[in-house]
Amino acid sequence: MRLRWKFFLILLGFSLVPLVVVTSFTRGHVVRLGRTIAGEGRAMMTDIVKNELRQTAEDYALILRRSKSAMDFSLTVLATEAARALAGPAPANTAVYRASDGDRDRKAPPDMEVAQDYTRRRADGGAEPLPVSRDNPVVYRPPGARATGSADARLAALGPAFALLRSELGDLLLFAGVTLADGSHVSFPGHVGYPADYDPRDRPWYQAARAAFVPQAPVGGGVVWNHPAVDAATGQVTLTLSKAFAGPDGRFAGVASLDVPLARFLQQQEIASQWSEAMRTFVVAPPAADQAGRPELTVWAERTPEGQAPDWKSTVNFERLTSADAAGLAALIATMQREKAGVAELPFGGQEAFWAYSSLMGGASFLCIVPKSMLAPLAEQAGQEILSATGGIVRLTGLAVAAVLVAVTVAAFLSTRAFVRPLLHMVEAWKRLGGGDFSVRLTMRVGDERQTLIDAFNETVPVLADHLRLQRSMEVAQEVQRNLLPAAPPEIPGLDVAGVGLSCDETGGDYFDYRAVVRDGEVCLDTVVGDVTGHGLPSALLMATGRALLLATEDSETPAERVSRANRLLARDVGDSGRFMTLVAMEIRPLAGQARYVRAGHDPALLYDPEADAFTAWTGRGLPLGIQPDYRYEENVRPFARPGLVLVLGTDGIWETRNPGGEMYGKERFRESIRRAARESAAAIVATVLRDLAAFRAGGRQKDDVTLVVVKKV
Repeated sequence: MRLRWKFFLILLGFSLVPLVVVTSFTRGHVVRLGRTIAGEGRAMMTDIVKNELRQTAEDYALILRRSKSAMDFSLTVLATEAARALAGPAPANTAVYRASDGDRDRKAPPDMEVAQDYTRRRADGGAEPLPVSRDNPVVYRPPGARATGSADARLAALGPAFALLRSELGDLLLFAGVTLADGSHVSFPGHVGYPADYDPRDRPWYQAARAAFVPQAPVGGGVVWNHPAVDAATGQVTLTLSKAFAGPDGRFAGVASLDVPLARFLQQQEIASQWSEAMRTFVVAPPAADQAGRPELTVWAERTPEGQAPDWKSTVNFERLTSADAAGLAALIATMQREKAGVAELPFGGQEAFWAYSSLMGGASFLCIVPKSMLAPLAEQAGQEILSATGGIVRLTGLAVAAVLVAVTVAAFLSTRAFVRPLLHMVEAWKRLGGGDFSVRLTMRVGDERQTLIDAFNETVPVLADHLRLQRSMEVAQEVQRNLLPAAPPEIPGLDVAGVGLSCDETGGDYFDYRAVVRDGEVCLDTVVGDVTGHGLPSALLMATGRALLLATEDSETPAERVSRANRLLARDVGDSGRFMTLVAMEIRPLAGQARYVRAGHDPALLYDPEADAFTAWTGRGLPLGIQPDYRYEENVRPFARPGLVLVLGTDGIWETRNPGGEMYGKERFRESIRRAARESAAAIVATVLRDLAAFRAGGRQKDDVTLVVVKKV
């Protein structure tokens, strides 16, 4: 029976019920129902706000962690460039500007000028613009340090590296600097204004980086995130990253550093939330105890204008976050130490508020606070609307007491309870499903259109469960494939190696690897770049199989022998599938100055000679792996001895990338990117190609896997 006929029969049956009894019953029932719904609406809205605030905190913390990763990488690049400058000859014709000459027009950098966004403290306690050079670094030497012209020139030659950091970090960076063990210090942007007794070696960031130095390691140790301190030149409270680096002898040589104003670090990002106007956001220090042993939260940064501290030698006294509910605040701090994200309800600033947090790094957290008063008008409005609606029904029922039509309307209202009950069961089932219970099913039989909804729900639940299992499986596969690729390039004397692999789907069919091996008593580079037909999970499985077969071969074998053996085994497994794998397997001997390689149907490796400004394709014969099991691959030998030579191995996902207009990136643009960055490190060459590729794609989706390995002779 159709639903409209059921309603018609119910209305007809109840039309004879005494009107007064019906009116009295429905009045109390509707009022109670309205109050119940209004209360549940307030509670539901509170849960929605808490969930949104928690998600806002997690999203913002993720953005800040990505900014941290960018700064870690930038500082590592700066430390590497500083170590390279110390290891090479002193540069000739490099202009050296010193902080002691910064106020003299004749000896100052040509672009030195006072900057409104950089200030220094005057003797009377006020502030004035600080002379800054945005294009040239300035060398500073503390009192008593011995002057060394070659050291100053090497530090001044870091200008291009500093300029690259500025282009990457923008306004987030206050100063970048390099400090040598003898006290020599270079800063960028170049500036004056150092205190008379300032020695960078006495600063906590220098000492912490030196303590973390790893002897004999070219990279010198990890990046140290120091506690906030006062910058000596500007008086701003900054968060300083520092990293030690080694000299040519492998011993400690100095420290590279980045200064980021705390307030600017938090202001760099915008929070997109309907609560943004009333929200207060903070970066808080790792929870600690006050002098009385009570837990407290210390504010490192807030979205407020930057300020100056009174003394660069003094300890920064940060604001403490307090709440009238001391026990609740202590419970929140304990939760922050256990869980990465969460929401609590605590008083703040004299009114009830939501506190949402998410962890950042080193125990620090991002915290946002929103007054509950933002919720009250919305909840109250919803409640009033519900109560007003129910009141209208009651008044309408009372006015219709004298008419049969009113009696029929009241009867229809009474019937809604039976009608709504199945819908409420459906809502409860959806809530359980939203909570992760995929065993829920609806067993009701109603015999009308609602049965279609019930059947659709029961059919949808197992499909959703299967999709969720598939998604989790793909996430595991993506993590496994990511772990198959090398985490870092090997350290091989005479070679600078870098590589990257980017999948267009959760998993991909591109493959690269590099490792240090010993051949005839010499440390050599063993590297391979491959491409499986197609992309996605099938290609990823074939890639993993090919990788295992290549790694399972004997290290004493030649590249041709290893590839031949892997091809024979792979062809047995995939010979009938129509899939295959192209690759270039190469062994580079830096002392011998030669490269031995096998080309199995892959695009040739490219050799770029900066002196001759010429590219050479390293060709060779060979079928892709997995086609002919008994095929014998030939080995090619090429010279690779002169420093500065750049060898590039990649997959077609690079030059076959298309922009929104359908134009292909092409190998000519690829070569031009390599030519522009050829004088830089291998990692910088990889970064240049990826940036150029992303700019060419102009926001379009990456449609094929991209893999690139760069080997530079040093």
